[in-house]
Amino acid sequence: MVALAYISASAIPGRAANAMQTMKMAQALMAVAPEILTIVAAGQGARDEASLRKLYGVRRIPKMIRLPAGGRLGAHHFAVRAAIAARRYGANLVLSRSIGAAAIAARIGIPTIFECHAPPSGGEKRYWSWLITSLNFRRLVVISDSLRLIMLEQFPELWNKEVVVAHDGVDLEQFAVLPDVNVAKRAVGRDIKRPVAGYAGHLYAGRGVGLILDCATDLPEWDFVIAGGTEADVAALRVDILKRRLANVELMGFVANAELAERLAVADVLLMPYQKSVMVSGGNLDTARWMSPLKMFEYMAMGRAIIASDLPVLREILNENLAQLVPPEDKQAWVAALRALQSDCARNSLAKSAREAVCHHSWTARNNLILGDLLVAG
Repeated sequence: MVALAYISASAIPGRAANAMQTMKMAQALMAVAPEILTIVAAGQGARDEASLRKLYGVRRIPKMIRLPAGGRLGAHHFAVRAAIAARRYGANLVLSRSIGAAAIAARIGIPTIFECHAPPSGGEKRYWSWLITSLNFRRLVVISDSLRLIMLEQFPELWNKEVVVAHDGVDLEQFAVLPDVNVAKRAVGRDIKRPVAGYAGHLYAGRGVGLILDCATDLPEWDFVIAGGTEADVAALRVDILKRRLANVELMGFVANAELAERLAVADVLLMPYQKSVMVSGGNLDTARWMSPLKMFEYMAMGRAIIASDLPVLREILNENLAQLVPPEDKQAWVAALRALQSDCARNSLAKSAREAVCHHSWTARNNLILGDLLVAG
């Protein structure tokens, strides 16, 4: 069995989606590679195991090193320190979300897998050159087939390298026991006759939260619950709701992942209203062409009907049997889709199919795909 170093420049603790993915992956890696060291950036907040388990919805916390990553050269310093830490640990395989750490680890003699979530840009291209020409570069992992095609177009040298498409995944155990929607509604005093549409995630540009408010305006017979967002984003959204005089929208604010499924169980329908341009934290990267949203897999595992924007990258996972797919910016199409799912019968078919399909997308299955034959390499 290999001694594995898993490296991510995500700040732990932190609320970004990349931090969530990092911790979900780390938990699953502990099952397939018990000798694992997780190396991350140092975040702000409570670091005790109980707090981390709640924040990320994980049951186990791996052995972890947190390194500083701030300042003008913070990313480079993190990459160097992370690669050196992996070598000191005695890792004979590195799986890295940091292109800098991947390149340096490969150059100092450690077999390396790079997990790519966006095409390298700017100064990252120098790291890419170091990595792709190293004899220790084992394979590239991309989060969607769309990203695979983009990478092959931008970097033709990849044509003779191994590229693995590994969409994001889900912790199936976390969703194994969820209450029926009516049971969940009664538990919090909701009227079971009023349908509920739910959304979970950040409130950045392109996430379609404005579209949700448009639907709430046209569908006063529905309730809408929105979980997530920074304090500032939630406050701004609350002002918008007051301006629109909407009484059927509830803002939950940030909800720790360990509690999210239970809080969102009141929803009859779950919404993914991504727009044609989808920004991540920082607002400087549009991921709409290649993203693999964590929420998609968690929604599927919840056993609720899904309405999603009809974007090509989402169709790598979803189809008309698993979700209602509608144009991302057509308000009337979203309103019509919600109305079409007011009946239990219409919702149940989609929900059942999605829950069955997501069983192929566990984090463990993803890790087995990524590591493959390298998992038992000496």
